[in-house]
Amino acid sequence: MDACRKLAMCAILTLATMGCSDSSHSRGEPSRVFASQACGSLLPKEAARELEALTGQTKFTEDNYAEIKRFSTGLRNSELTPEGWEERELCRLVTKVDAGSRRKRLIVSVSFSWSDTEVAKSRRETNRKVSKGELTLYPFGMRAEADTDGAAVYFSCLEDSSPKSTKVLRGDLWTLNTKLTGQAGRSARITILNAAARKIARQLNCLDTANLPETFHKISDPQRSPKNG
Repeated sequence: MDACRKLAMCAILTLATMGCSDSSHSRGEPSRVFASQACGSLLPKEAARELEALTGQTKFTEDNYAEIKRFSTGLRNSELTPEGWEERELCRLVTKVDAGSRRKRLIVSVSFSWSDTEVAKSRRETNRKVSKGELTLYPFGMRAEADTDGAAVYFSCLEDSSPKSTKVLRGDLWTLNTKLTGQAGRSARITILNAAARKIARQLNCLDTANLPETFHKISDPQRSPKNG
C-alpha cells in the first residue's frame, strides 16, 4: 500500500483513538457486540472468526458504521464526481486492550473509494515489496494485497447502463494494535476486507464480474512468510 495513504490513515486513526477516549469517558462505555454482529452483521462466519483471531477479541464497540445499502448508493452516486476519490468509511471497530502497564485502543477500519484502473496495476515498487516479504499479493479482484498494517483490494464494478469507465472500486482495511502477525495476520486482514467488498459488490450488482471469490488460497507456507508482521 502506498506510503501517502498509509500516513493519512494513521493520522486519522490516531485522532479517532484520542476522540474515542474522550467521548467514552464523558458518556460512559458504549455497548459491545460480537464480531458476527458488528457493523450490521457485515462479516460472514469465516471472516468474523478471522476478525477474532486477528484482534484476540470476541466483542467490539462500533465506533462508526454505515448502513450497507445507503453506503453503496452513495458510492455509486459519487463514481463520476471529484468526491469519488475520497475514502468513505464503512465500518470502524474499537476495543480496549491491555498493553503492559497501560491500555491501548485496538482499531479495525474498512473504507471504500473510487480509483483508476492504472493505479490498480502492479508496479515495480509492488514487486520490490513482495520480493522483500513486506507485502503479500492474493489472486482476486484486479489486485489484492496485505501487509503488517492493513489490506487493499481493487475490483471492477461497472453498471450495465453506464458508459465504459476507467474507474474501479478500491477497498481498504486498516488496523492498529492487533494481535495476529505474519502471513496469518495478512490472510486475516484480506479475508475480512474481501467479505466487506463482496457485500458492497452485491449491493452494486457487480459481484458476478468483480472477481471476489467467497473462498481463496491463503498463503501459509512458512518459507514464503516474512519473519515479522
